[in-house]
Amino acid sequence: MFRIIAALILLLASAAASSAQGLFPSVWQGQRGAMLKVLAVEPATGNFTGVFVSGPAGTCPGVPYDLIGRVRGSRVVFQTSRNWTTDCRATTVWSGRFVGPTTVATRGIATYLAPSGRVARARGTEVFQRI
Repeated sequence: MFRIIAALILLLASAAASSAQGLFPSVWQGQRGAMLKVLAVEPATGNFTGVFVSGPAGTCPGVPYDLIGRVRGSRVVFQTSRNWTTDCRATTVWSGRFVGPTTVATRGIATYLAPSGRVARARGTEVFQRI
């Protein structure tokens, strides 16, 4: 019984690691022009870090954000944040899945300070293609 459980754990860990290895190094472009640059991946955990650059449309075009995330099988969750400056300060939590080896479909919830001074949230979707 112990061997079966150990084999199952090893199989799950290797599946997560193989998905994470598919991210490094890589650049992904969103359908609206945003860029997701994965710079480091920890294959054992599926954790990754990098930089997210906002798309050309919107109030903060071409602005870099910190990126942290995790891959588990076909699921991916990541957060983009910019907290070191007052301009374009926002945090977005993204979750989605691989719909192919070079395509990730995501949903995001952005939290930011509105011009009124209140905390605001915006929801959206994005499809990233590996380039």
